[in-house]
Amino acid sequence: MTWDRGIDLVAVERAALCRGVCPQLTDEERRRAVQVMTEAEKDAGEIAARLGMSARTVSRWREEMGLAP
Repeated sequence: MTWDRGIDLVAVERAALCRGVCPQLTDEERRRAVQVMTEAEKDAGEIAARLGMSARTVSRWREEMGLAP
């Protein structure tokens, strides 16, 4: 399965692997990527740089999702 409730899981995986150009992601896909990368023990700065967002947003989303950094 490559899609889950409108989320392109292949794009999320490509973003989370930190190889090559990061694909364009929707906000929901970015949230899923934050979850995957947090589970892979990436820090907020690394996630933010990869996804083109602020570390504060990553931290806020983690809090909203109940994820420990």
